[in-house]
Amino acid sequence: MGTPLMQSLLDHQIPVASSCGGDAICGKCALKVIDGHDGLSFPTPVEDEVRERQAVPANQRVACQCFVYGDVTLDAAYW
Repeated sequence: MGTPLMQSLLDHQIPVASSCGGDAICGKCALKVIDGHDGLSFPTPVEDEVRERQAVPANQRVACQCFVYGDVTLDAAYW
């Protein structure tokens, strides 16, 4: 199993926006995937629901709901 994306970023001291603490509520941890889409897990029904409810763009992933399996290049408006 891969590493949770949000945890991987925090482990590397990269800040991640989140007001729900990773409980898949706020959608603030959405990150734009620049490269390496195949290095992330497929979206789960929970992630799809958060993306729909919070109007997260299609090219972004909810960091608290996906796992890292390989190299990924990300960007966020708050970095």
